[in-house]
Amino acid sequence: MSHAKLAPMALAAFLLPALTLGPAAGNAFAEIKKVPAKEPVYFAINEGATTQVTVAELAERYAPLAKSIERTLNRPVHVEVYPETARFRTELERARFDIIFGKTVNLLAAAIRDKQFQAVVKTKNPYVAGFIARKDSPIKSQADLRGKTIMMPAKVFTTKLGEAMLRDLGFKEKDVMIRYTRLQEVVAFSVETGLADVGVVNPTVKREWKDKGNLVVLETKPVPNWTIIASPKFDAETVERLRATLVGLKDTEQGMQALKPISVPEFVAAANVEYVDLLKYIGE
Repeated sequence: MSHAKLAPMALAAFLLPALTLGPAAGNAFAEIKKVPAKEPVYFAINEGATTQVTVAELAERYAPLAKSIERTLNRPVHVEVYPETARFRTELERARFDIIFGKTVNLLAAAIRDKQFQAVVKTKNPYVAGFIARKDSPIKSQADLRGKTIMMPAKVFTTKLGEAMLRDLGFKEKDVMIRYTRLQEVVAFSVETGLADVGVVNPTVKREWKDKGNLVVLETKPVPNWTIIASPKFDAETVERLRATLVGLKDTEQGMQALKPISVPEFVAAANVEYVDLLKYIGE
């Protein structure tokens, strides 16, 4: 028999198994296509807007933390960073975020109270702002604040705490002159150069100021510090699993590599009631 006659027969023999298996193979591919992709988790980072930091710096800083969350939830995590509080506030209203790490704690507290977000963890050390003065200042106590110029960062959490402190101390609007600026660094600079008698600053600037030998005249009431909250779409079991992971980061080398870049020694469990009480305290 010639090769010309063999070729069609050989081709048929080759195709027969493929044609016989074709429907099964097609079903297998159909089954693969039916497997849904895991829905991503949108993780928002809000830094608080009183220090200068770029989006690229923030994204790199929080990448290891996002990876820890990704492993825990077994879902891809998309990170969105917001150095500016104003834009973060706008995006928060759109209800796009699943998990939020925030330093503007009053905004997160409002999400817990008004949008049924769930408090997951907070940093162990509370948020305590400070009223600072120069080392040679005659201002040594709360009584010395009367009639003085006090500089505060504009429209941020630290401001709310400073204003609540003055209220608790019984100061009226006419008793002190309050001026506002955008950056924490400007507050400290204004006090250092004599443009203001006293400044209200966040815990980081307060610590740096004190380390230079300057005065911290008063400290505000301790309240929850940097916080992570989760959307109401997560059930209680998932939230507890996420909480356990974040609290446990301090106990492993990999976990510490996630905490170190964001300057958090450790997370502890947080409760919704803390944030509702905070809003009552600052009058929001």
